[in-house]
Amino acid sequence: GQKEYEKWSFNPRFNLSYTFNNHWSTSLQGNASSRNPSLSNISAADQLVDSLQIKRGNPDLDTYMQYALRYRLNFNKGKVNIGFSNNYYYYDRPLMQYIYRENGKFVQSYANHHRGQQMYTGVEFRIGQLWNFLTLSGNLTLAQRWVHGIDYTHTNRNFGGNLMASFAYKNFNAYIFYNHQTDSFWGETLDEGEDMHIINVSYRIKNVNLGLRLFNPFKKDYARMTQNFNRYAGYTDEYHIDDVARMILVTASWNFSFGRDYKSKSKRMNNSDSDSGVM
Repeated sequence: GQKEYEKWSFNPRFNLSYTFNNHWSTSLQGNASSRNPSLSNISAADQLVDSLQIKRGNPDLDTYMQYALRYRLNFNKGKVNIGFSNNYYYYDRPLMQYIYRENGKFVQSYANHHRGQQMYTGVEFRIGQLWNFLTLSGNLTLAQRWVHGIDYTHTNRNFGGNLMASFAYKNFNAYIFYNHQTDSFWGETLDEGEDMHIINVSYRIKNVNLGLRLFNPFKKDYARMTQNFNRYAGYTDEYHIDDVARMILVTASWNFSFGRDYKSKSKRMNNSDSDSGVM
């Protein structure tokens, strides 16, 4: 029932790639994209959380732009593949949470802040197959964020990465996977990245595949933490899961095909094609 909301935006993109030789290649990608506020964020309604907090929309929110630039350098020789990447994102007047005081209460709202920047620098590798049954892969990423809000400035840096070893011998397959995600940081809220590991073993009998998968078998406690750095209503929220931190799954799959596979075998044997086709 308020004013009409209509926005137009121009979202260009480009993609450049070059191969130096059989081992080295590089690529550069870029794009500009628009981000719109949700209808709930632009509603002027007040919601009373408790005696001290109010949630309020902001009808003056505007669309903001995200500019991305992604660079990659790759080396591939024999069983070794190594890649270096650097991804940079710039946010012009981004939409983020805005908490301020009003008549003795804390108002949780949203606003178009000054700017935000994110950069992810990483290296990844893949080696395989070693001894014709082992493949190693992994990556390491440095995440950096700079946020310039209306009345705050925050900087965040943290590492993330994963490591995987996979085995394949005849009908037997297995892999071990460890992953530590980078933290998520936006506005004034930090969400700690997930830390987990998986062990998977499977065996194929003709078209049937039977497996056993273990989640966090060596982890006693699964913990996640969220922090907010607002000067008025900052908080730290941490939760732990013990009973379901470790899980065991039994997997089974059956691959079957008929019809088309039967005709293809007949054609190979008779070297003829009786299908009329479709025009």
